[in-house]
Amino acid sequence: TRASGGFEPSPVEASVIFQQLAVVGVSGAAAAFWWTVTVPEKRLEISRSKKRGELKDVLDELAAADAEAEGSVLRGDRRVARWLLTDWLAPDQRKEPALPMLPQGKFNSGDNPILAAGALILAAGVANALGERAVDLVQGS
Repeated sequence: TRASGGFEPSPVEASVIFQQLAVVGVSGAAAAFWWTVTVPEKRLEISRSKKRGELKDVLDELAAADAEAEGSVLRGDRRVARWLLTDWLAPDQRKEPALPMLPQGKFNSGDNPILAAGALILAAGVANALGERAVDLVQGS
């Protein structure tokens, strides 16, 4: 018996390692299936719909609304839909970069779900930190 009560490492059980490997393996297989099967199928489906399907009708309606607004995303009807689908309505027109400090790649737009999720996570972290600071100030006084 040690009086200091120091930390003594213990070996990891093999079953825990196998469980973690199983989770990583299943996640990797799901990601590979999504990337190699689901994404190409959906891209093809959207491409067909843009040419002669339901999406073509929506794009035609948005193009008419865009013409009425004289190409300004800030005026007219269906502003959000027209902004989100600018790449499809006017392929030669580029959106302003969402994050000016990053290069103007195709991924750098406000409708990119990765950038949007990252911004929401960052905002939640900042809000949490400010909330904790406010609680500390209230409890300290």
